[in-house]
Amino acid sequence: MYFAVLPQQIWFVAMVLVSGAALWRGGIPEKRVAVANVAAWFLTPLAYDRDLAGLQWGVLGVDALFLAYLLFLALTTDRLWLLFATAFQLLGIVTHVAMGVDEGVPALPYRWGLVIWSYLTLTALAVGAWVHRDHPVSTVAPSAEARR
Repeated sequence: MYFAVLPQQIWFVAMVLVSGAALWRGGIPEKRVAVANVAAWFLTPLAYDRDLAGLQWGVLGVDALFLAYLLFLALTTDRLWLLFATAFQLLGIVTHVAMGVDEGVPALPYRWGLVIWSYLTLTALAVGAWVHRDHPVSTVAPSAEARR
């Protein structure tokens, strides 16, 4: 189920490239999000319900855990890109909720909405890894620099 169709294969390549770059050149938050993103990718197909047309409660659970982790990192680190990644992940949750509230939402737009938000979250990680590569965060605390 991970590589059944071309869009899944494209996602896998993009995810591996971005996550690999984040693991290679990113700081600790980028590395953590890269690992969490790969874990969410691995868990998502395992969480699918048998009814593929309705709201995917298992996928909603995986996405909610990923959102909680992104929110935690956004609140405890100094990375601006995490705010965008968290917002895009939140929009994915809103897409799930829309499907739950209105069962008339067709399955294809529901899934494409989730795909769009996932790519934007991945893009935020790519930007974070790129920015960290160009401007690594200082390891000296700001208060220590002020005392020098």
